[in-house]
Amino acid sequence: MIIINTLASAGLDQLPDGEWKLHSRFSQAINFCYPGGELLTLFRYGKGMGPAGVLLNTEQFQRVDNVTRIIKQGNTLRAQNIIIRSRRVLRLQLPAGAFTPVDLSFYTHQSGLVGALNQPLDIMPLYPEIIAQLECWHHGAVPDWHWLIGRGPGLTPSGDDMLTGMIAVLHACGIFTQQPSFLPPKDRLAQLTTSVSCSYLNSARIGEFSTPVLRVIRSLQSGRDPHSAICRLLAVGHTSGADIVLGIAIAQRWLQVSDSRRRHARSGNNTHVYSGC
Repeated sequence: MIIINTLASAGLDQLPDGEWKLHSRFSQAINFCYPGGELLTLFRYGKGMGPAGVLLNTEQFQRVDNVTRIIKQGNTLRAQNIIIRSRRVLRLQLPAGAFTPVDLSFYTHQSGLVGALNQPLDIMPLYPEIIAQLECWHHGAVPDWHWLIGRGPGLTPSGDDMLTGMIAVLHACGIFTQQPSFLPPKDRLAQLTTSVSCSYLNSARIGEFSTPVLRVIRSLQSGRDPHSAICRLLAVGHTSGADIVLGIAIAQRWLQVSDSRRRHARSGNNTHVYSGC
C-alpha cells in the first residue's frame, strides 16, 4: 500500500463520502465527480489549487495519473493500492476589507469574450449588461445571469470566470451575503454550464476561491504591488485567469461608481476602496 501525504487539502469536509469516478484529466489537474454532480480535484503543484481538492507534488501527481476511481472517507482518499492523506487543511476564504483598484492598463492578455484586458472597461462588449445586473442585485432583486453563465470557451466558460472574479470582490468588501441570491440555485446552475464550472461557482457562492484568486485580492487589500499575483492568475487556463481578473476589475469599477453616488447622498467614507495613501 502506497501512502501519499499531500501538500495540502481544501474543502474535503464539504464533499460527500463515497465513490468518486474520473471526470477529466489534464496536465495540472485530475477531476473526479460524484453522482450528485460535485467535483473533487487532484491538483499538481505549480499553479495553485482550487477550493475543493488536494494539492500534490509532481512525483505524487504522477503516481495517481492512472487512477479512475476514488473512495472518500472524511479527509482520506483511497484509490486502488493508494491512500491519500492531507498534511495541512486550508480554508480558502477571503477576509473582508477595503482594497486598491486593480489597474489593467499594462495587461494585453485576451479575455474569452470581450478582447484585451487593457482597453477601457466602459467600451467593452457586455459591460453595460453586466453593470445593469449588478445594479439590479444592489437594489434587492435577483439578477439574471442566464445570458452570461456558460458563455464563452473553456471547461470553465469565460462568463463564469468573470462572475467568479466579481463574486470575489463582493465577498472581499463584505456585501455579498447581505443581498439576495447572486447566482441561480445549484440545480438550475447545473443546467446552464459545465460541472467543473459549477463546482467553482458554488465554492465562490460560499466565499471560497482558488489560491491564485486569493493572492490577487489579498495583495489589493494589503496595498502591496499586485503585479506578481495578477501574472500568476493570468497564467491559469487559456483565458480563465484573464476572465477572472476582468471580473475583479468590473466589480471594483461598479463599487467605485456606486460608492460615489452614495457619498453625494450622505457623509462618510468609501468603505470598499481606498487609495493606498
